[in-house]
Parts: sequence; structure tokens; C-alpha cells
Amino acid sequence: MNTALTASAAPSKRTPWQIQRAVLFALLQRDLKARFGGRWLGGIWTLFEPLAHVVILMLLFGYFRHSVVPGMSFPLFLVTGLIPYLIFRNLTLHLMGALDGSRGLFGYRQVKPIDVLVARAGMELLIYSVIFVVFLAVLGWAGLQWFPDRPLHLAIASTALIVFGFGLGLMLAVLTDDWPQLRVFVRLLFMPLYFLSGVMFPLHSLSGEILPWLLWNPLLHLIEIHRGDFVENYRVIEQVNLAYPAALALVTLAVSLALYRVRRRRLLAS
Repeated sequence: MNTALTASAAPSKRTPWQIQRAVLFALLQRDLKARFGGRWLGGIWTLFEPLAHVVILMLLFGYFRHSVVPGMSFPLFLVTGLIPYLIFRNLTLHLMGALDGSRGLFGYRQVKPIDVLVARAGMELLIYSVIFVVFLAVLGWAGLQWFPDRPLHLAIASTALIVFGFGLGLMLAVLTDDWPQLRVFVRLLFMPLYFLSGVMFPLHSLSGEILPWLLWNPLLHLIEIHRGDFVENYRVIEQVNLAYPAALALVTLAVSLALYRVRRRRLLAS
């Protein structure tokens, strides 16, 4: 990491964009080494969390799968709900604390706080993209549907999910920099969010009294859209739409970038 940054600092004919790419690549390598450290056990543990979720939920709810999720295999129902949730959660929470272990890097003039956050987001997306492909390969091996019926719309919904998670993570990284104690509270909020985002249940199974309140949750919309894009026969209720979470994602990203611009010098000096 230090060698890569030193090399980028040396006089060269590289453009600022090329230098920036070199910095981001070096930061990504650093994060991957810190996450796995060259140990195969780290990769197994990263895969274990979503796998354990799917297995446990299949054991708990598998008996009711045909009546609860008509038109969609129960394993695919879980995977298309769990992976988007984990991507959003890990993007938000890991970006929130990403700057703590990277203060020493800001001594290099090429490295800015936003670079650290972008690299961390890239690492999370890389990890969960691999996990998603592994799950889809297992579903295909088991003879279940593994390719989405509407891949283009799924890509748009996934982009909205990523933008929303990055924007919220960036916002929390800036806001909690002076008050790191708030991060404990934020992490606690993600515990009920898991149950309120439709990871374990389809929306059409809920009563009309509960549903309007849950629909305020943009993550719930995105998870249901992921399922509907994967299996066209899956029943997505008419209240679910992509415009609401996509607009909220763009607003969150714009506000977080504005906060970062205002406090970027403070982040460097912390």
C-alpha cells in the first residue's frame, strides 16, 4: 500500500485520473488484505453468514413455503431478499466506520477520505457479488431458476440499492466522526430493519393495517422489486415501485456529498 502511494507521488506523466485510479486500487488491495489477510478461513466466514441465514430460514419456514411464496422457489425467495439486505447493511455500516483505521493514510496528499470510502464500498460490492454468484450457481445446480427474467430492470434496482447504501454510509461516516458513540445506536437500528424489510415474508401475505406503515421503508421496495425481476410470476403488489427508493437514494447521495464537502477538512484533521 505504501509502495503504491509513494509511486503515485513520484513525478510522472500520468494524468490525475490515472493517479486516482492507482490510489483506489491500492486502497482496495489494502482493505481486502485487512479483511481476509491471506487466510482461507476469512473467505469461509464471509460466506458462512448469508449461508447460515438461508439454511436457518429454510428450516424454520420451509414447511410453509408452497403456500407462503406461490410461483417462486423458497430458496430463491430467501436469496433474493437476503443478499440485497446484506449489501445495503454492510455498505452502510462498514462505510460508517471506514475512516477510523485510515487516518495515517491521509498523510499522503493523494489520499482523501472519499477515496477510502469508495474503496471500502468497492470491496463490499466485490465480496457480495461473488457470494451472489455462488448462491445462484448452487440454485442452478439444484435445478432451480438462477437467471433473472428481467435482468436490465434488476440492474437498475441494484444500482439504486448501491447508491442508497453508499449515500447513507457516507452521511453516517461524516455525521458520526465527532460522535462515534452514535454508531452503536445505528447498528442497533439495523436489527429491526431486518424484520421490517421483507427478507423473510412476501408483502402480499400481510394485512392491510400493517402494510401501509412498512411501505415507508425504501429497502422493502427494493427487495420486492429484486424478487419480481428475478421471477416474473412472483406477485409484486401494486404499491411497490422503484421511483420512491431511487429518488430517496439520489437525495441521500446528494446530501451526503454536500456534508462531505463542508466537513472534508475536518475529516482530514481528525
